[in-house]
Amino acid sequence: MPLEPKARKKDRGRIRRYHIVVAILLAGLVPSILMLVVSYTILTKTLETKILRDRQTFVQLIAHLVGDDLGGKSTIIEYYQTLPEMTRLLTNPDPALAGQQWLGHTFFSHPRIDGMFITDPEGRLIASVPANPDLVGQDYGSSLWRKEAIAATGAIVSPVHPRAPDHRIVTDVVGAVRAPDGSVVGFLGVSVLVERIGRRLSTIGFTDQSVCQILDQKGAALFTQNFEANPTLRSAEIDSLIGPIRQNKVGHLERGGNVYSFTTLESSGWTTVLRQPTIVAYKPVEDLLNKMTVLSIWMMVLTTIFAWLGAKFYRRQAEASLRIEREVIFNEKILANMPSGIALVDPGSRHFLQANEAFAEMATRFGQLPEKIDIHEATYDDVKIAPDDAIEKVLRFGAPFQLIEHSFVDRSGQTRFVNVNLLRLQGPDQTIQGILYLVEDKTRDVTLRQELINANAAKDQFLALLSHELRNPLTPVIAMVGELEAITTNKPEVREALEIIRRNVELEARLIDDLLDVTRIAKGKLQLSFEIVSVDEILRRAYEICGDEIDEKEQRVEFRLKAERAWVEADPARLQQVFWNLIKNAVKFTPKGGRIIIETFNPQPNEIEIKVTDTGIGIEKGKIEKVFNAFEQGQSSITRRFGGLGLGLAISKAMVAAHGGQIAVHSDGKEKGASFTVRLETVAAPAPVEPAKVTPLPAATAPTNSPQKHPRHVLVVDDHLDTCRGMKLMLERRGYKISVAHSADQAIAKADSETFDLVISDIGLPDRNGYDLMQELTARFGLHGIALSGFGMESDIRRAHAAGFSEHLTKPINFDRLEDAIRRLLAQQGAPAPQNGAGRERDGEA
Repeated sequence: MPLEPKARKKDRGRIRRYHIVVAILLAGLVPSILMLVVSYTILTKTLETKILRDRQTFVQLIAHLVGDDLGGKSTIIEYYQTLPEMTRLLTNPDPALAGQQWLGHTFFSHPRIDGMFITDPEGRLIASVPANPDLVGQDYGSSLWRKEAIAATGAIVSPVHPRAPDHRIVTDVVGAVRAPDGSVVGFLGVSVLVERIGRRLSTIGFTDQSVCQILDQKGAALFTQNFEANPTLRSAEIDSLIGPIRQNKVGHLERGGNVYSFTTLESSGWTTVLRQPTIVAYKPVEDLLNKMTVLSIWMMVLTTIFAWLGAKFYRRQAEASLRIEREVIFNEKILANMPSGIALVDPGSRHFLQANEAFAEMATRFGQLPEKIDIHEATYDDVKIAPDDAIEKVLRFGAPFQLIEHSFVDRSGQTRFVNVNLLRLQGPDQTIQGILYLVEDKTRDVTLRQELINANAAKDQFLALLSHELRNPLTPVIAMVGELEAITTNKPEVREALEIIRRNVELEARLIDDLLDVTRIAKGKLQLSFEIVSVDEILRRAYEICGDEIDEKEQRVEFRLKAERAWVEADPARLQQVFWNLIKNAVKFTPKGGRIIIETFNPQPNEIEIKVTDTGIGIEKGKIEKVFNAFEQGQSSITRRFGGLGLGLAISKAMVAAHGGQIAVHSDGKEKGASFTVRLETVAAPAPVEPAKVTPLPAATAPTNSPQKHPRHVLVVDDHLDTCRGMKLMLERRGYKISVAHSADQAIAKADSETFDLVISDIGLPDRNGYDLMQELTARFGLHGIALSGFGMESDIRRAHAAGFSEHLTKPINFDRLEDAIRRLLAQQGAPAPQNGAGRERDGEA
């Protein structure tokens, strides 16, 4: 008996839980089911009706646009057909002449028409614009409009048809011209090109796979899908719909998975049809139903969950409270441990309502907040991170305030870079809840970025030093080749071997120059020295450089220099490099016995086009866009077969762009040759300059190997022993007395003990650079100097001249250029250079 009340209490509790479950289920499931029923019935039909009504409105707007265009032409006809002048013109004894004159005057007063014509009462042509004398007196398509025009009081629109003079698709707007007694004396019409109507319609933004079509009164389709005139005037798709469209005139059809909305222009009988896939047209309905279904399912699921939770409410209440408490603590810890400073500022008092530990630390470290003040007791004005007036601007205008990588000096004197953001927080009722204050320390990112910048600069310096070190060994090689050529004149096989060595050393130097050019271009440091030059002359210079290889491959080169204006403003050396690259490319990729055409012409009066065409291996269609990329030659097999780094065309493109020009390539495919085209702006030819009177130099003495009585004394300074040895041999053979030093201190010591006429010095010396050496030699001994260096950038040349060097030559040394520079400097000092009979080096820069 004592247990019975407990059993009843337990049963009552179970029943109460069941009541809660049933109540929650009824409260959640019934609305969800009703929402689904309404969505799939009433709401679906309402939305579909709205979509179709909106489509019909859009179609009517398009029809109105076309009707307005044709109506404007009808107004023109209706105006002129009632003028007595037209009746007199058509009853004139010579209506053709009078009509053509009248059309010539009237047509150009109406820019939106594409043709105009006058016919006699039988529809035979009297005059037209565009004029076509062959059609005068012939029927001008009157079967399309004559009957309707006679019956109408105003203008009528004809079906579309090809226009007789030029067969372009047009529609004619025609009106009958009547005598005072009402009889028809002729017809006046204007032609409107279908393509004009299409251009106007193409300005409308048709989206979501919508396609618009216009049908004339005979059902002909005016346009293709891109609103160009339809030459066939037929469309299989429209032909299957023409019957229902003509029967209903206005409405919608669903066929083949598409929705067709159409309306008829009453004034012309034309029909506007808009096609759209059914799935796209009704996609908003489908999306809404999907969302409503998902929402209903979620509501049912949530209702079930809530019912289950309601049944367990009493037992789970304590656990739920504990869980909520844990979540609050977890969120507070996340905020407290975030590395970025986050705070919330009260908009009225400007006190910090909330702030994490990172913000408090930043405010103390570099925000000038005293350590003894707690962040929650401080105000916005106490923390000197954001400007004082920034919070006012944020509160007043609502626009976020932002500082990017702003620098601060912290208490330890270290510079910190910080991003600062102030954001206005608003509640649902648009009231301002506070200002979110975000501070992010970006010092590490700024430091890493600066390290990357420094690393990039170090990379450029490394390339410059690498080029210097690569050039140094080439100079003694060139010197020794010249020395061997001088002593083996009667051995062709040896001279051929030496020529191979020289050619490959020069190629090595060219590759180094290309790498440096790519670096200059990438850094935007390509410097040009502009002057007015002749394209024809620079082309011939570039061709001469490739002459030996052309002869070796027995290739035929044809010049077609047809450009009358061939002067441009350019850097002659860089432009010659471009043309050399193009000609070299043609020679390289054209087989033995092939043909190369070099031509120029003026496509416009102020432009010149240079074209290099070959009969070589050609370029595949998929590779043609890559030929101007650095280190690319279209495909790896090309690189293996012909060699090279693939830099020439990339450098040429950059140099042509620096001259304000364009370069392009064309090829019909593999083994079909290629053509490269350079287009530049021309300038007027320079005025002829009177040749200066030059005193001829004395003739060279007969070849001799005997030393001069007083040979000129030259000091050569270079830390590369082989370079010194090679230059000493070559210059002594040319009649100079040579002393060698391997450091700046040795050079100063020799200058103290000996007298020199000239110094030739490397720049990179072990104890100090050649610039400092030249300044001291000039100041103490008044010596002239020639700089030799592997550094060949424009800045290096300027620095050499500033240090006192008269000339700057880049390694590997071209000894002809070196000797010319020596002779020129010695001549400036008033004494002739020694004459010698030693073999000259091959002309051309290494």
